[in-house]
Amino acid sequence: MTGRETPMKWKLPLDRLSFRITCGLVLALFLVGIPFFVFFYRLHERQLAEGMRKPVSDLSQLILAGLERRMLEHQPHLLDTDIRQLAAEAGGARIMLVDKEGQVRFSTDSRMAGKTFSKLQAECSSCHSQAHVPDQFTIVKPRGNEFARSLLVIRNQESCFNCHPSSQKINGTVIVDLPMSQAGVHLRSDIREMLGLAALMVTVTILVLGVLVDRLIVRRIKAMERTTIAIRKGSLDERVVAGGQDEIGELAYSFNVMTASLKESLKEIERHKDYLESVINSIEDEIVVVDREFRVVTANEAYVRRSGHRKDLAPGLPCCITKEGRSCEVGLQAKCPARTTFHTGRVEKCLHRFVVDGGRERYIEIYSYPLTDAGGRVFQAIEVRRDITERRVLEANLCHSERLASLGLLASGISHEINNPLASIVTCAEGLQKRMGKTQVRTDDVVEYLALITKEAMRVKAITERLLILSRKSNSLIYIVSVNRALQETVQLVKFQAQNRDIQIQEEYASELPEITADEPALRQVFLNLLMNAMQATAAGGRIAVQTAAQPDYVRVMVEDTGCGIAPADLPHLFEPFFTSRPAGEGTGLGLFISHTLIRQMGGSIQVESQVGKGSKFTVEIPQLRMPEPSGQMQEDRRGVS
Repeated sequence: MTGRETPMKWKLPLDRLSFRITCGLVLALFLVGIPFFVFFYRLHERQLAEGMRKPVSDLSQLILAGLERRMLEHQPHLLDTDIRQLAAEAGGARIMLVDKEGQVRFSTDSRMAGKTFSKLQAECSSCHSQAHVPDQFTIVKPRGNEFARSLLVIRNQESCFNCHPSSQKINGTVIVDLPMSQAGVHLRSDIREMLGLAALMVTVTILVLGVLVDRLIVRRIKAMERTTIAIRKGSLDERVVAGGQDEIGELAYSFNVMTASLKESLKEIERHKDYLESVINSIEDEIVVVDREFRVVTANEAYVRRSGHRKDLAPGLPCCITKEGRSCEVGLQAKCPARTTFHTGRVEKCLHRFVVDGGRERYIEIYSYPLTDAGGRVFQAIEVRRDITERRVLEANLCHSERLASLGLLASGISHEINNPLASIVTCAEGLQKRMGKTQVRTDDVVEYLALITKEAMRVKAITERLLILSRKSNSLIYIVSVNRALQETVQLVKFQAQNRDIQIQEEYASELPEITADEPALRQVFLNLLMNAMQATAAGGRIAVQTAAQPDYVRVMVEDTGCGIAPADLPHLFEPFFTSRPAGEGTGLGLFISHTLIRQMGGSIQVESQVGKGSKFTVEIPQLRMPEPSGQMQEDRRGVS
């Protein structure tokens, strides 16, 4: 594994797992502990309040007994001393004697003397809200002071009838308020003890849980982290030692299994990579992958050998830099298949002729295949470059041989075409010789004979020029060609043979037909092959129509005959090599195959329409003004149509 490693960021305490777990535990303890604390606080508070019930009730009973005794002994004046003494002994209790009207008749607190209690007061409503008011114990907070209050009803008894009417049921109420301050002290002390104990428990719990979390979780996770860092750096032999049979142990085991599987997968990928590289490097064709900047991404050994660069230095270089330092040729840039593939997203092909050292030519066939990403965008292109120089030489030789074979079939017609003007020249020469023997020679006769000799000699010269052009071996030079002229001169070569077979040739040439750029000898060979096939398929009395026409982007040539036609089963194989429907020994079966190949090399097409018994029609379409390859040479041939 290679690649730039991302540095580990320093972790804040808030980012650490142990800190988060500890904080979570503390929060959980608080969330659980607070309701328990409130519950126990309220429970303890009620217990303390209940603990005050008996002392204050006992004090109330004692005061009531003393009150009854002093009243029966007719010593009410001693009540003040007795009650104050009891209040002092009770720790500053506030004692009030209230008559049946609610007026305070006696109080150890001078501020309460003469006060009248109303049932509507807040501190009285808790007792008087009930239908029957028994002796009550409650907690009151008058003026912010908290008291445990006991209310003891003074009932009218028979012993009291001397002073109180017997019809009166209640003589008054003894109210004893015992301060809760002492109980509050105890409560606060207990709370402090509870909080201290809770804090100690929480601290111990956090420490114990922290140690357990660190040993059982954090340390083991850190061990896994260290192993993952080592694996990320390429050390696939590292393994996690987590121990235990718990979830983390199972995770560590699964992680180790995954690492081992990853190691094996990478080895398998490396083996496949080496195998594919071996396969690609064993291919003699140059294979190179380029990006949208036309820089090499990867390439095979054939490309590296040709470019002269080391394989490890090739990536990143322009795709057409050669060992001589020359950049991509202008002609190839204009028709670069990779550029077209990036634009169209389709497989593209082109044929380019390179002129290398010493003027030697190399023909390279270049295919470009698109590589698309997930969104369908072409992000790279694969170029396959095949050197077809040897094949081109063989094709040229084959075409030349077929061309010479076609000329051989025209031998009789060509010899007649040459013999006729030669016979005229010989006749004129003999006539001049006879006249030269006479004493007087007419100048007009000599001029007439010389003009006829010149005319017939030029006729022979035109025939030989046509033969030379047609028999010339193709050298892949590009010519500016007049289609009408090339077709008309080719027709002239076969006319005598057509006349001997009683076949009529009709010619119709479009006026102002655009010129094309093509290999003229190859183009004339195509025309000758089509004409020869038409004559061989047409019986005596038949007709061959030759026609040219201009279309928006191409020039069209049609050769139509009234011959026997082609069987439908033979049409798909018509342009295959060595296919022929003629008897053995008549034709090689290469004429239409070569014609089809030559027209395709010119960027054109050839189609056929045929009906058995009615004839066939061949249509050739060639692009207008096809730009030549800059590395080739262009020769102009603008001779007029004779």
